[in-house]
Amino acid sequence: MIAKWIGKRVIMGTMVLIIVSFLSFFMMHAAPGNPAAAYYGGNAQTLSAAEKERIEKAFDLDQPVLYQYGSWLRGVLQGNLGYSAKEGRPVATILQERLPNTLQLVVLTLVMVTIASIWLGLRAGMLEGSLLDRGLSIVSIASSAIPPFWLGIVFIMVFSVQLGWFPSSGMNDVRGNGGMVDRLYHMVLPLTVLVLSHVGVFARFLQENVKAENHSYYVQVARANGVPEHEIRKMILRNAMIPYINYVGVTIPSFFGGSIVVETLFGWSGLGQLLVKSVMVKDFPVLMGAILLIGVVVVMCLILIDILMICLNPRLRRGGLV
Repeated sequence: MIAKWIGKRVIMGTMVLIIVSFLSFFMMHAAPGNPAAAYYGGNAQTLSAAEKERIEKAFDLDQPVLYQYGSWLRGVLQGNLGYSAKEGRPVATILQERLPNTLQLVVLTLVMVTIASIWLGLRAGMLEGSLLDRGLSIVSIASSAIPPFWLGIVFIMVFSVQLGWFPSSGMNDVRGNGGMVDRLYHMVLPLTVLVLSHVGVFARFLQENVKAENHSYYVQVARANGVPEHEIRKMILRNAMIPYINYVGVTIPSFFGGSIVVETLFGWSGLGQLLVKSVMVKDFPVLMGAILLIGVVVVMCLILIDILMICLNPRLRRGGLV
């Protein structure tokens, strides 16, 4: 039964990817500029009209947009993402180089945000009316209101320019050996910006769930019947964590969205920086490949979250959803 449910989720995820790729493809072609500009490179001014026409014909750029999308989709289904118009290398190779760098940021951010928000949210929710409870509410509002790019600029000005504690950009020291310690040292500022941009909202969500569970009828009955407080806290935690995990799942795309800004700002060589550069030079094959890859990762994460929700919440199985 679970295998059948997973199969349905995979089919739905595939349909979502097709819709996203379709909309992205047409929006890119609707943007101002010549789609063949990336193929011309720096020779755009010296190429003759016949040479430009030959380039456009070679890459089907003279065909209708719907035909170009169909051609691209057929290539994807055959495992061919095409070649970068700017670099002349296979798109799959470029994405393979960039994906681990983005996953390092996103996974570490997700882990740190989850741990910090669970600790803060549980404590603030159980201590309703305390200084921690009120303070977390204020911090969460500030966390959601401050744009990551502004926070990143402030961090660069303070911790890189003024204090000189951390590098302002890059992934490794050009004078070093590029080891793990050096990578983590360069990751401090971008990782901190991403964590601060999410942790307040996540903690506030769990905080409010804990408060709601603490005031629920079953908790009042349990306390009236003399159930030990530590057992009540376990029940509150278990019930509050179910919507929290679901919230983490549906907000996973925001981590990739935040990484685009942070990678561009801090010169982190990941998919986010690649997307921005591809948009600027209209390198459509790379842009479409990066969007598709991010979509696949997000869909896989959502499916895993759904499976985890089913394992934690037996009511979903008894309700016939699986």
